[in-house]
Amino acid sequence: MSLAAEQRYARQVLHWGGEKQRQIEQSSLLVAGVGGLGATVSQLLVRAGIGRLYLVDDGVLDWPDLNRQTLYGEKDIGRAKLPLARERLNQINSATRISELAGRIDGAFRVPSEVNGVADCLDNYRSRFSLYRALAAGTYFVHGGLSGDNGQVLTLLAGKSQPFDEIFAGAVQPEGSIPVTPDSVVVIAGLMVNELFNVLWGTPKLLDRCLVVGLADFSMAFLEI
Repeated sequence: MSLAAEQRYARQVLHWGGEKQRQIEQSSLLVAGVGGLGATVSQLLVRAGIGRLYLVDDGVLDWPDLNRQTLYGEKDIGRAKLPLARERLNQINSATRISELAGRIDGAFRVPSEVNGVADCLDNYRSRFSLYRALAAGTYFVHGGLSGDNGQVLTLLAGKSQPFDEIFAGAVQPEGSIPVTPDSVVVIAGLMVNELFNVLWGTPKLLDRCLVVGLADFSMAFLEI
């Protein structure tokens, strides 16, 4: 590790040690969606020194995005999120290799074989189902979702866990915009990144367990899958 890297990661290495830091730097993750959750998840991963990051999104930045999508600002309105996210993330940490995967997540989508884990930061179940079906067996899938004061985080292991599209088979996509505030996005994104680190270290805490968070009363519950 270079002197600059030692200085950059000094505070987190004090917490989790050099070996776990090396595992982060040698790992590859995919973030599906660089909107509310994805903008924060990808930023935290890059700041922590993730070795390679694949980003997927086909959206364009609009005014209602700015209350929670932490990579972007007013001058970015109308720009495609994917190249913009890559640009901002490279400014944060040039050591992370960032690759754009353009297009929609549908039945033709493929997850790169080297990916160690996937962060589901999408906002609709159809794309989430397609994303999960695209995983190779043995790939971890960390799902995050939120609406208003309520959020959830769940980890699955493709090929061993109950498939995501079976767990949420009866889920109904809400009509119109999903209510969301900046604080709830940061909380759920932070929990997702914490679990992504655990996944890379081989110690997932939410494997086949859904953490349900209620921010209105600071409640937490676990649902076994």
